[in-house]
Amino acid sequence: MSVHRNDVEAAVLLADVVGSTPLYESLGDAAAMSRIDTWREGMRALICGNGGEFISSKGDDVLSIFEEPRGAFAAVSQMRVPGSFSVAFHAGLHFGRVVRVGGDVYGDAVNLTARLAAVANPGEVLISQSLVDLLSPADKQTLGFLDRMMFKGKSEPCNIYTFLDDDRTLNTEVSLGKRDQSEVPDASMRSICVTLRCNDQMKSCRDGESLTIGRSDECDLIVKRQWVSRHHATITLANGRVRLVERSSSGTFISMQPGQEILVRREDVLLLGSGTISPGMQGTSSDAQIIHFEVVIS
Repeated sequence: MSVHRNDVEAAVLLADVVGSTPLYESLGDAAAMSRIDTWREGMRALICGNGGEFISSKGDDVLSIFEEPRGAFAAVSQMRVPGSFSVAFHAGLHFGRVVRVGGDVYGDAVNLTARLAAVANPGEVLISQSLVDLLSPADKQTLGFLDRMMFKGKSEPCNIYTFLDDDRTLNTEVSLGKRDQSEVPDASMRSICVTLRCNDQMKSCRDGESLTIGRSDECDLIVKRQWVSRHHATITLANGRVRLVERSSSGTFISMQPGQEILVRREDVLLLGSGTISPGMQGTSSDAQIIHFEVVIS
C-alpha cells in the first residue's frame, strides 16, 4: 500500500526541554515525567491556539508546523513569557518546504529547525532569515540579528535572529528588512565585551580573551567555597560569541531569564544579554555565591 506524500511550505517549530537529565535526577522519574508531560500539553494548547498543528513529540521535544508564519511567531512570543512553563526549553523556528508523509513531516526544513533549537540557549528561540522575511515590520522590531551560522549539510551560512532583551542589548542598529547577504554584519565587525561581578570582584574580557572561575588563587575570579571546584569554569570570547565552558564535578546553575535556572555540568553554554552564574549551588540558596554577567555588543 502506497503512502500519500505531500510537499508543502510551512513554518516549522521545534522546542526541546533543557536539562532533562538533571531534572530526572533531582525530582525523580515520576515527578520529572509529570512536569515534562505538563509542558508538552501546554505546548500543544499554545500551538493549536495559534493555528498550528502539533506533529509529534519524541522524548523531550515537540515538533509542529504552521501554515501562517505569523501564527508561529505568535506562538514563540507567548512561549517566552516568564512563568509560562515550569521547565526550561530552547527552540528553533524556520520557514521552508517540508514533506508530509502520513502524520509526520520530513525534509531539510525540519533538519535545519532542529539544528537551530540545538544551539539556542535556555529560554531562547533562534529564528532563520526565511521566517524573518515573512514577518510584519512590528514583529521584526522585536528581533535582533545574532550571527551567520554554518550548519552541517548547508553550503552557505544561515542568518540567525533572536529576540531582543527588554533592555535591547542585542540591538546592533541593524535594519531587519530584506537585505543582500553581504550587508549583514558578521561577528568580526562587532565589538563584544563580557563583564563578571561577584561581591567586590569585577573582571572583563574581549574577543580572543578568557576568564577562569574557581576556588584556586590562580583563577581570574575567585570563589572560596568548598563546593566550588579549583578550576570550576571558563568564560571564553571568540568569533563574537561568549561561551561558558563548565568542567566541574558539582555543576553550575545559570539563569538568563527571570525565574528560569538550569544546571549545566561538563557542558558548553552560550551566554547572551545578562544573567547570573552560581557555581555548585542553586542561585536561590542563601549560601550561593552569585556571579552576575553582562554581555555588551556595540
